[in-house]
Amino acid sequence: MKKYVPYLLILVIILSACTTQASSLIGKWKLISYGSADSMTAAVLDANAALTFSDDGTVTGSGGCNSLGGEYTVEGNQITFGAITSTLMACDEARSAQESVVMQVLTSTAEFELEDQTLTITNNGTLLVFTSVPME
Repeated sequence: MKKYVPYLLILVIILSACTTQASSLIGKWKLISYGSADSMTAAVLDANAALTFSDDGTVTGSGGCNSLGGEYTVEGNQITFGAITSTLMACDEARSAQESVVMQVLTSTAEFELEDQTLTITNNGTLLVFTSVPME
């Protein structure tokens, strides 16, 4: 039995790290920039593009014009999005371009990084950078 204790301890540490990573996503995140690493664009002012990750595995928000929602799962530093649905309102060109990038990144599996109050989601070389927003 004693020879299994170190392995059980390692398993507990790994599982708690995964849980901590997922639970730290919970909350509201405001989009501050998007694009490729060498060509970032500031988020459209007053577009209120944001995502809210809930502990029940759902994500809701807006890409800057339309409301969106779907499901997500986290494993390590990867986040896998289920089908994301969106309303279909017409938007000005800047909001449409931003929203197109947001929807592109929120498909299938992406990587994410949390540093202080900043969340970066990367999918196929395209980044979304968010800052944490206090819940109301």
